[in-house]
Amino acid sequence: MVNIVIFGEIGAGKSSVINLLAGRQIAHISPDSHRCTLHWTEFRITFENGTRYQVFDTVGLEEPRLQTPEYLSAISNAYSLITALKERGGVNLLLFCVRGGRVTATMQSNYRLFFEFLCEERVPLALVVTNLEREAKMEDWYMRNVGHLEKYNIRSAGHACITAANLLDGRHRDKYEESRGILRGVIEAHCNESMEGWTGGQGWLASSISKLVEYVAGRPKKTDVIGVLTKRCGMTKEMAQQVAQQIRGENLPQTMIENYGNTPVLLDVRNTGPRQGYENRPRNVVLWGESGVGKSSLINLIMGRNVAETSPDALSCTTTHAPYDVTISGQCFRLWDTAGLNEGSEGRVPAAAAARRLALFLGGLNRGDGVHLLMYCVRGTRATKALRTNYQTFSSAIGDNKVPIVIVATCLEDWRPAMTEWWHENKDQLAKYGMHFPGYACVTTLPSERAESQDLRQRRAQSYEDVCKLILDHCSQAPHKT
Repeated sequence: MVNIVIFGEIGAGKSSVINLLAGRQIAHISPDSHRCTLHWTEFRITFENGTRYQVFDTVGLEEPRLQTPEYLSAISNAYSLITALKERGGVNLLLFCVRGGRVTATMQSNYRLFFEFLCEERVPLALVVTNLEREAKMEDWYMRNVGHLEKYNIRSAGHACITAANLLDGRHRDKYEESRGILRGVIEAHCNESMEGWTGGQGWLASSISKLVEYVAGRPKKTDVIGVLTKRCGMTKEMAQQVAQQIRGENLPQTMIENYGNTPVLLDVRNTGPRQGYENRPRNVVLWGESGVGKSSLINLIMGRNVAETSPDALSCTTTHAPYDVTISGQCFRLWDTAGLNEGSEGRVPAAAAARRLALFLGGLNRGDGVHLLMYCVRGTRATKALRTNYQTFSSAIGDNKVPIVIVATCLEDWRPAMTEWWHENKDQLAKYGMHFPGYACVTTLPSERAESQDLRQRRAQSYEDVCKLILDHCSQAPHKT
């Protein structure tokens, strides 16, 4: 029996990859947002050659930092996972699932958690890049981005560039079948039944949970850690005390807010247009969100032409704020594209710098025309805690004010039956995370040349109408000072 641990952040398509491997639906789209880090589910898959694989679908980090209660639950889950793997002969292969797009801080953290911390760099890792059905050649994505990945210290023994979306048609459907062969080939090349699994040694659990504390936003109480280790992990009190002491002795890195780096030059955005009465000047609409969600593509959709640089690759395009003036139904607006939040440490605008630049940029608008509408752009996957973190980062920058905030979910071209279903499926979870929006738009920002079918062309046209209506309905007539 060969044991494979598959991991990645929410929305990377782990369940879909498992179904692709199996050739049938055995894993349902799991509500990872309701489960804790290192929670796992086990599946058995047999290839045509008779080789049997035990696949452990695990929950990775939703965001770069864990809160203390989540860390304590993760300790228990780590114990359960490690015990199960030891009983089955150890780990033979890691499959790291990522969406073809930006390298984020969360992606880096998941790589380190599983490859460096859990498996101590002793287990071969294969990178599985999903969501590539619209690449002319799926392998091209890796060729363009391998240098960026290595810059982030994300290295792999092998890789598979695939699509795991099973509701496609035409040539995209052919790519789905092709992807199964690619993925199975990578697995067979890097693990087989004759290979001995890695079991981590005597101190595997203690070592893993001690390193995991690096991701905790705060310092867990020694008594809480001892309680989890003794009651839920079966560890002796003496051993639990030693592990807890080791954890308490760790020097935690400074938080993102403390790591903004060099003091940047203040950004003055007051003179972006002629000085005139508010009623005749463009109203400011600020687009913000995580790196890679498609803010620049949304700008192009609204503008009706390609004015903002876009890329499906690992490195971001937008490195600072940029204004685009547009007229909608006779009304003038200035759309502001901003650098993405949560980009990895080696990105063009690392997360800390992006957050600080955003705060300074909003301060500049305050000294000028103010803000009329904030548009939170998110990728159309499940609502996660990471969305809340970016929302809170932005909210802390704008303070308590009355400027309207709306949400735009992107990348919904394949969402069935209708793109608006994303909102109905996720609005309650967003509300639980403390995010409330007076308006929303569910869109695809695929460029017109990539909208091959009539259905995609209709969805693109509907997206334009919906996002323009969102702006018209919710953009304030008078500016707000953030």
